Amino acid sequence: METLASGVLLVPLRTPTLPPATATNCLIVGERRVAVIEPATPFDDQRRVLDGQLEGKEVVAILLTHHHADHVGYAPELRERIRAPILAHRETARRLPFPVDRPIDDGAVVEVGDGLALEAFFTPGHAPGHLVFLERRSRIAYAGDMVAGTGTVLIDPRDGGHMGQYLASLERLRSIGASMLVPAHGPVLRDPEAIVEQYVLHRRMREGKVLAAIGRGATLGEVLRGAYDDTPKLLWPLALRSLEAHLELLVEEGRVLREGDYVRPVAVRTRS
Repeated sequence: METLASGVLLVPLRTPTLPPATATNCLIVGERRVAVIEPATPFDDQRRVLDGQLEGKEVVAILLTHHHADHVGYAPELRERIRAPILAHRETARRLPFPVDRPIDDGAVVEVGDGLALEAFFTPGHAPGHLVFLERRSRIAYAGDMVAGTGTVLIDPRDGGHMGQYLASLERLRSIGASMLVPAHGPVLRDPEAIVEQYVLHRRMREGKVLAAIGRGATLGEVLRGAYDDTPKLLWPLALRSLEAHLELLVEEGRVLREGDYVRPVAVRTRS
């Protein structure tokens, strides 16, 4: 547990998330009246930890960044226990196995009290309904799965991920003027400008490796081997999902053509 600012408490809770991460960060914002961001754990011992931090407080809202299971595990049960509404984007609500009490969108503000308020920023790409929540007084942003303190961020088209949207959302995250970023997984990131720049450069580097691996034309397997030669083979199944996201964007931009598992640059007309 870590107090990040007056009225902003970070509570990491163990969750069944993707390795190397082992926990999801829960943020409690407020003093007597509080909002809870990402009560994610399905484990009883971890739920008791969160319950203890909420004892004697009025919970005004349960906020979700997106629909993935390692971000919502305690939300419906916590709602029943404390009678607080769940707030999430409509696209998130469509993908959850439980109802959302109030859909929120870009620019929505949740007033907590004592000078604390959370503003929602719509940041799709990792997930269609992804939201970042900025506490206005401290300028601390709960970034969800936009960035990670441990591991990396997966963009999976099969689950609504979109690389172009994600890159645009990184720029949006850069623009909100956060003092620090609280990722869903791993330690707090205290230089938002540098971390966002690092993520943009990493994605552009990977895109360059994808294009180089395609060359004048290549199979999907050949592109995977060339573009992710710096990634352990154990992680290639996840890398393949990210590759699909890069290829989807390159096709949308008219830079490559895809014919089944064969990819070639637009300028090449015949298979060599």
